[in-house]
Amino acid sequence: MAIIEHTTIATPPVVDRQGGRTLVSGADGAASLTIKEVTLHPGYEGRLHTHDVDIAIMVISGAVQIVDDEDVRTVRAGCTLLAPPGRPHKLINTLWTPVQLLVTYPSNHWETNYLE
Repeated sequence: MAIIEHTTIATPPVVDRQGGRTLVSGADGAASLTIKEVTLHPGYEGRLHTHDVDIAIMVISGAVQIVDDEDVRTVRAGCTLLAPPGRPHKLINTLWTPVQLLVTYPSNHWETNYLE
């Protein structure tokens, strides 16, 4: 069993108002799991996209808007977004504070299919 010490994982610089780091991946020996810690800074707007697998996005702190099939909702800390395979979605941070997310998916590689 692997023990992954998060304090040893560097956080890359913020690019395009987003930052993050991978906590668990194939590089750690995971055959079918990835966990990422993501921070979306004020003004961030992602592109509409889908994934080939389920994606769980846990809002750890702050709030984020989710655009899902033309519906826009604000989701706050303490909630988890579940995007089934093939479901179009994007995230937007229109608030004045960063939002911290924990993204989990059942694959050891990240596939995103952009729609815009």
